[in-house]
Amino acid sequence: MFGTPQEQSLRHQSFHQRRRGILGNTLEARKKRLGLVFALPAFLFFGAFYLYPLFQTFYVSLFSWGLLDDPKFLGMTNYSRLFTDKEFINSVWVSFLYSFGVVIPIWFIALGLALIFNRTFPGRQAYLTVYYIPAVISLTVWSLIWLLMYNPTFGIFSVAARALGITGLRMLDDPSTAMPAMIILSIWKGTPVYMVIFIAGLRAIPNDYYEAAQIDGANAAQCLLYITLPLLRPVFLYVMVISIIEAFKVFTPMYILTNGGPGSATRVLSMFIFQNGFQYLKMGYASAASVIFLLILLALAIIQFRLLRFQQND
Repeated sequence: MFGTPQEQSLRHQSFHQRRRGILGNTLEARKKRLGLVFALPAFLFFGAFYLYPLFQTFYVSLFSWGLLDDPKFLGMTNYSRLFTDKEFINSVWVSFLYSFGVVIPIWFIALGLALIFNRTFPGRQAYLTVYYIPAVISLTVWSLIWLLMYNPTFGIFSVAARALGITGLRMLDDPSTAMPAMIILSIWKGTPVYMVIFIAGLRAIPNDYYEAAQIDGANAAQCLLYITLPLLRPVFLYVMVISIIEAFKVFTPMYILTNGGPGSATRVLSMFIFQNGFQYLKMGYASAASVIFLLILLALAIIQFRLLRFQQND
């Protein structure tokens, strides 16, 4: 044990007090035990479907396993191979390219729409409903709709291109246009969700600030710069980090529309993991890539906590 005898005695007393607080016969102790009973299913669910798969993934990443044969222990070989695998490095780059290509436009479009819909005007609720429809459509259905829209024969983009004199437009088959096609699809799908979050943040700002600013002669631009944006900063930080993490986890549009192609132009990290694990039957290799994927998301989460802590200290 560490510390002085007095500190050890205090820790010992604190432990027994907590123990009596749970194991005692008082009403408070019974409430605590009942709370633990109600929380137990959540703990079991978390352990069975989150913690166990997490440790199992790391364990499998140490082996060479093709699902149909016996695992062979390799140690950290899968990880060393990943850092020299050009396809893996390209998938990480493509994930960053896609994620920031999606989230940066979403931040500004969603904020702009929130500023518009935060005002009262005729038909506001109807327009808001129409703008929010993409958010409630299944991502699979949404991807299939855009697969038809990108069709080189009758898709809306090809029809519009032919009307402008551009022929042979095949957005999903061209490496230079496949990623922009995925980005456009995702921006349209994700913007309504973050627009609603921004609206909630705008409505939490007291009107007293705007009234006081108007009395002092501030115009709309000054109110936006010196009142709205500073008070909306915690919401903006939340939207930034959550949207980046969600963008990194993308899989469905790439799987349905391009299968990671053409070539590896849209092979994000999740697609790389899927293909190696279930198409090439390299489960150990895919598990190692999953662990690195987790570390990337963990790094993004740490950035989120640091930004929020900075915001609280500011």
